[in-house]
Amino acid sequence: MKALLWFWQLPQNLLALALWKVFKLSGKVVYVAKHQESIFIGLDILIGLSLGRYIFIYQAYGETVKKHEQGHSVQSRRLGPLYLLIIGLPSLSGNIYSRIKKKGSGWYYRQPWEASADKLGGVVRA
Repeated sequence: MKALLWFWQLPQNLLALALWKVFKLSGKVVYVAKHQESIFIGLDILIGLSLGRYIFIYQAYGETVKKHEQGHSVQSRRLGPLYLLIIGLPSLSGNIYSRIKKKGSGWYYRQPWEASADKLGGVVRA
């Protein structure tokens, strides 16, 4: 079953392995830890990114961000090869837009794909 799931999420898993290699070679990886079905790669750069079962996350982020990213991992398991188009691209675009237009994190996390990740990860925002 694990092998089938890995292939179901193949595009994001391959991208994750390539990124992991780049971060490792650049000395940015601080820790690697497995939690449930996810592999957390803690980094010394500001990032929160889920690709398949791999979660790249800034080492100092708290539980809220970790749970949110796990919610994205659930989305990836459900959507398989469509995840990058349905969730990844809108999430990246929304993140960039909110930073350029100074919309703030409240606006960003209200977007449907982000609100869904919060719900799936058990995150409740005030």
